[in-house]
Amino acid sequence: MLALLIASAIAASLLVELGLMVARDWMEASQFRHEDEREMNGAFKRTSGGAW
Repeated sequence: MLALLIASAIAASLLVELGLMVARDWMEASQFRHEDEREMNGAFKRTSGGAW
């Protein structure tokens, strides 16, 4: 019984690792790119310290 529990825990761990690898590859290969705030500064109007 203990061997079955250990084997299922190892199998679950390997499946989680495989899922994370697939998700990481899918995110890197997707066309959607995350832009950080520094790249988006020109897209928004400045709201503090500026004249209206």
